[in-house]
Amino acid sequence: MGGGSPRAAFLRQRPWLWLVVPLIYFGLVLLRRTVLLPNINTDTASAIWPTSAILATGLLLMPQRQRRWAVVLSVIGALVISTFASPVRAWLGLAEGLALAYLGRVLCGPKPNFSEGRTLFIFLVGAVLPTNLISGALVYALSLPFGPPTTVQLAVNWFIGHALGAAIFVPALTIILDQRRFRSLRGSAWELGASLALLSAVAGVLFFRRDPVLWFMIFPVLMLVAFRHGPLGSALGGVILSLLALVEIYGPWSPDDPGDYIAWMQFFIVVAFLSTLPAAGAVASYARTRSLLARRSLTARLARRRADAASSAKGEFLANMSHEIRTPLNGVIGLADAMSRTDLTSQQREMLQMILSSGKALTGLLSDALDLARADSGALALANEPFDVRTSIYEAAFLFESLAKEKGLAFQVDFDVDPPGAALGDALRLRQIVSNLIANAVKFTAQGSVTVQVSLKRRPDGRARLTVVVRDTGPGFDAAVKARLFSRFEQGDSSVTRRFGGTGLGLAIAQRLAGMMGGAIECDAVPGKGAVFSFTAALDLAAGPVVADRSGPGPGPLASMGAADTGLVSVLLAEDNLINQKVVQAMLTGLAHLTVVNDGEAAVEAVRTQTFDAILMDTHMPRMDGLTAIRAIRAEEIARGVGRTPIISLTADAMAAQVSAALAAGADLHVAKPITAANLIGALRSAVQPPAAGPEARPEAKAS
Repeated sequence: MGGGSPRAAFLRQRPWLWLVVPLIYFGLVLLRRTVLLPNINTDTASAIWPTSAILATGLLLMPQRQRRWAVVLSVIGALVISTFASPVRAWLGLAEGLALAYLGRVLCGPKPNFSEGRTLFIFLVGAVLPTNLISGALVYALSLPFGPPTTVQLAVNWFIGHALGAAIFVPALTIILDQRRFRSLRGSAWELGASLALLSAVAGVLFFRRDPVLWFMIFPVLMLVAFRHGPLGSALGGVILSLLALVEIYGPWSPDDPGDYIAWMQFFIVVAFLSTLPAAGAVASYARTRSLLARRSLTARLARRRADAASSAKGEFLANMSHEIRTPLNGVIGLADAMSRTDLTSQQREMLQMILSSGKALTGLLSDALDLARADSGALALANEPFDVRTSIYEAAFLFESLAKEKGLAFQVDFDVDPPGAALGDALRLRQIVSNLIANAVKFTAQGSVTVQVSLKRRPDGRARLTVVVRDTGPGFDAAVKARLFSRFEQGDSSVTRRFGGTGLGLAIAQRLAGMMGGAIECDAVPGKGAVFSFTAALDLAAGPVVADRSGPGPGPLASMGAADTGLVSVLLAEDNLINQKVVQAMLTGLAHLTVVNDGEAAVEAVRTQTFDAILMDTHMPRMDGLTAIRAIRAEEIARGVGRTPIISLTADAMAAQVSAALAAGADLHVAKPITAANLIGALRSAVQPPAAGPEARPEAKAS
């Protein structure tokens, strides 16, 4: 038995058990022999006798060291008693106690739970029954030389009395001595005492009436005690009934001829106890399970709340960091982009291109980190809209064709697409995956070729399987690199002197997106002979071909923005950051008449007094934020009965929830900073062109 168990602690606090248990045992032996037996007419009464059970309980619960001393003391006591009393009773009782303790420990373990029906049954069948059958047989055999006429009856009564005592007192005393383990789940100690007092009163009165039919009225009271106070109440109740039976049998008022009366009493007590104890154990186990589940549910709810709070804090942190990084980054990229359209020397233009390239790389890093965070939190959702597979993938590949040619690489895209070639899904995320794979192939290939093979094939279930294979003739990689390639912040060349930059997030995000599309990304490579990346996805087929809108912007003041003969148009910019104001002014110089205000309240006031062709609205501004200003402008338009002015949310807020909030407030488009002149002008064109099919067709896609 482990020294740190609750039972070990219980026994360490009571080291006297090894001494007290044998003394109680031999005290009861002497009491029965010298005091009780003379009060009854015959030694054939089948009492519930607890002597061997008390000794067995103590030996069963004691640690090994205490158990040795208890056995030594018991042997000494048997030697002493056998000199002036019956040696048969002394030595057989001692043997019974030792056998019960040994078998109980072997069959039920050092810490048995007798309130469990299975454990109780094993103890009764495996320990109590064989031990007392053997001891009863020995009583019969040892009594034969004396030849009393009641030899058989004496052996039977020995067996019944000692077996019933072991069946009741070993489980009951084990539970009582370890009451902290079986403590009442409900009710106080005072309530337990009152319940046991009621049981004692009812049982005493009914036993005194000596009518076995009335004894069944005791059973409901015992069940009440057991169910209310668990195994401890049942154990104490069984002990009380057994002691009352002993008083009834051995007391001065015991009947002269007990006959079947005593046998029926013992039968009733043992059946009542052995039926209520497992039931009480089951009820207590159910109550403990419910309590445990309730605590675990509470713990789970608290953990969920903490996780939600942490996730919310993480999302808020990412949103704030994204905003704070994008705001100055917008100044860097925007002003550099505007400066690139001015007269510069070749050296200045080269340095400016480096600034733009670095800014775009930083923007890509920020977008990758946000995508990964959204995927981890479950906030990254895929659209399910019809798109043309050939067009979407070609647009992604086209971005890298010129870069490949600059490096002297052969670049080829092959399509094998079943008609009509239209599917349902998220074309933007599909292009993100394909762009990442092609970008890696072009970046890591110094000479040779990059080939993209696209296949869209129908499946028997009516869906389509999209496969995009990107092959390159780059340096390749080995199995060790392959094993970590899709991990975060991992690259093929992770040394300090690696030739290629990057964060190692692109493939991790692409793999996550592929999984969300019901597919995966596989790779294979041979060092020095290139690599092959294969992306698969399961897509639903669209009802028909998706016809790309190539008609260009509809008529309007911005339809031909950028042409030399374009007149100035009126644009309102609500932006509190001075640098961002300068960026937009530089980009729209010569293309629009720009009115700049510093907050949302001023923007609403400007709309009341002037007419604008488009409005560029920041989100975070003093006095009135951008979302509130958009809602106020829409309400003003409805109240005045005027047309809807296109509003573009031009902000550093780039999280999905923030995009949705801007569109829900009434914005026509959302453009995340940092911006370039091309995507700002493109957003203005897209916002002012007439909708194709009513208000619901208004563009709501995020512009980048």
